Amino acid sequence: MLSLLAGLAVATSGSTAQGTVVMIHGAGGGGWEYDLWKPVFEKAGWKVVNKDLVPVNGDYAKTEFEDYLRQVLTWTPKSGRVVLVGASMGGILAIKAAEIERVDAVVLVNSTTPKGVGPARNPGAPVPPIMRWANGPLKDTEDAMPDSDRKTILWAWKRWRDESGAVMNSIRSGINAHPPKCPTLCVLATADTDVPLARGVALADWAKADVFTYRGMSHVGPLMSTRATEVAQSVLHWLAARKK
Repeated sequence: MLSLLAGLAVATSGSTAQGTVVMIHGAGGGGWEYDLWKPVFEKAGWKVVNKDLVPVNGDYAKTEFEDYLRQVLTWTPKSGRVVLVGASMGGILAIKAAEIERVDAVVLVNSTTPKGVGPARNPGAPVPPIMRWANGPLKDTEDAMPDSDRKTILWAWKRWRDESGAVMNSIRSGINAHPPKCPTLCVLATADTDVPLARGVALADWAKADVFTYRGMSHVGPLMSTRATEVAQSVLHWLAARKK
């Protein structure tokens, strides 16, 4: 108990460099999705990398899943304590990056799942070469963020971007992956309409992960709801308890 409390004190004091946390965003978003988490982690002594995934030569239609994965690998340090956080699409990118690079922990936030994990998918119609999300109706953002305040909704609405249809189709078809070999946490929201809770629970079982469940929270709620900093603090405490 004393060692756990000491770890929590370090995690919240900001007095000790903890390592690097690479935060990988979801489809149609950007590193800005973690703007509410970043100061919480930095105050606790973490270096935060929350870059934007960029299309190949500026063309989403020519961008594949592997192109995004290569970018994540370039962001991932080769030494020190390294944590990968992935939300939605970023989750499967974190899982794949953890197969290749040495990482100390993986945090999956309402993550998409690998092939064969969770209830059978209904892929629906193929996504066109470019998924058009930029400059969409404000109501779409309002509907997607029912647990966020007005300021955050307007801030996110102006920042959504288009996305690669090929990447989306690959994820829908299922990407082969192996469970992370390091401690893993799944952050799940019960009101997620993009990645149903049953799929998140199946992912946690597959990864032998710890689970934090947030009742009534939306798909983007862990990162951008009025409780986002609470979720970030909970993740910090989980990491502190698993520091080697």
